[in-house]
Amino acid sequence: MINYFILTFQGFEYFKEKYKYENFSKTKIIIVDNGNQKIRNFENYTSSKNLGCAGGWNLICYIGFDYLNLDKIIIGQDDLFVEENELEELLEVCNENSIAGLINPHFEFSTFAIHKDTFKKIGRFDENCIDAYCEDTDYKQRCYLNNVEIKSLKKSIDKNMGLSRIKNTRIFDTIAVNRAYIKKKWGKSTNKDKLSAQDEQPPYEYKFPFNNKDYETNFLPITDRMKRIQNITDNKFLSENEITKFLINTQEIKK
Repeated sequence: MINYFILTFQGFEYFKEKYKYENFSKTKIIIVDNGNQKIRNFENYTSSKNLGCAGGWNLICYIGFDYLNLDKIIIGQDDLFVEENELEELLEVCNENSIAGLINPHFEFSTFAIHKDTFKKIGRFDENCIDAYCEDTDYKQRCYLNNVEIKSLKKSIDKNMGLSRIKNTRIFDTIAVNRAYIKKKWGKSTNKDKLSAQDEQPPYEYKFPFNNKDYETNFLPITDRMKRIQNITDNKFLSENEITKFLINTQEIKK
């Protein structure tokens, strides 16, 4: 069985229009809704607030690896439609030493397969990347430093509709600030490919977060910026509090 989790914010109607049940006979689809879209007829969980991309992925990994005790999961998004054979290929490529991404390099995390041992080794996604963007480059850097390979099936970026940039106008502000945060955390890009370096893709110059040798690569701070934007008062990431709520009420998620 393919376990395919979809993180959605405002584009579930697009996914529902494209989805055909008969084309996914070997796939269990689980929806994690960051946008309170009143989803019906799918196994789903609606978060109490928008956790952002990184927070949503952290919640999904908890549900998949800890609650459902799965070895591998695929994480996708509502505005990128895939075929079942592509999901199968992602699982074949993915193992404890490699994350498998669907789209061309730079966009692998649009839809990707990850192993539970990889998540345990690399750690949680960095929720200081508010809303979306840059949480993937941070994770790639940490994978690079821990000898975990990012493999791409090299499917066209045209598969990605980019609805987050259309429906969430704040995203353009957060992209710039998220990039500044990543530069503070990891330094400048040292990628030998000129276009990749211009796009600020990893690897980066620092071998430790914030160039501090006392920090492990999985060190994640709770910054003042994140506290302010996400209204955090208890020094916990949004996903940590959401996991507590999930365990009280798993909603439509079934073991």
